[in-house]
Amino acid sequence: MAKTTPQRRKQQTRETNWVVIGGLIVLGIAVFGGLLWLALRPTESQTVQTLAEFCDGNPDNCAVRGEADAPVTMVEVSDFGCIHCTTFHRETEQALSEQYVDSGTVRWVVLPYALSTTTVPAAAAALCAGEQDRYFEFAHALFQIDPVETRITAAGYRQAAEAVTLDMDAFDSCMDDGRNLDIVNANREAARNNRVSGTPTFFLNDETLSGAQPLDVFAQTINSLLAAQ
Repeated sequence: MAKTTPQRRKQQTRETNWVVIGGLIVLGIAVFGGLLWLALRPTESQTVQTLAEFCDGNPDNCAVRGEADAPVTMVEVSDFGCIHCTTFHRETEQALSEQYVDSGTVRWVVLPYALSTTTVPAAAAALCAGEQDRYFEFAHALFQIDPVETRITAAGYRQAAEAVTLDMDAFDSCMDDGRNLDIVNANREAARNNRVSGTPTFFLNDETLSGAQPLDVFAQTINSLLAAQ
């Protein structure tokens, strides 16, 4: 019977050790992956509200126009410093509202939002206008102001507020006490939970549109939703 040399035994031991180490690494990765999946998987308690549901449950956080029983609900997430949001509000907003909101087809919900802390006050200012039932008029006026660096300043907010004839004492009081800043930050969190990473973003029932889409894209989506009902 042949004997195993000491050198051969050492080589076999080293090979065995690497096999064991490799097996432990694979096992560790599998266990970590399993724990990560358990931690991140959605549960009943982690179900994320849609933004339409969020606004319905937090009416002070959002602005709404249109019929409550409209067959299509559109939630808009925009930022007053966003160039694409500016394009949408200058080129598409009015026609979309006249064609679908005024006819009772679309209920338009806006979640006042800010991509960064620099535009949080602008969204808060729009909510102050909303306290006087002038959110949409104020937002439209604010989007008309150029340059954007002026638009998102106190001077810009006052210009828009005066353009839509707000009660300036009430508006100034609202801005001074900053009561809507926390609301905007809560809206930002709700938007993040719904995977909003850019603006403008629109949720039409179960469909999502991103960017400054032209009127015919909205029309196609709305008509498709109506046909499916």
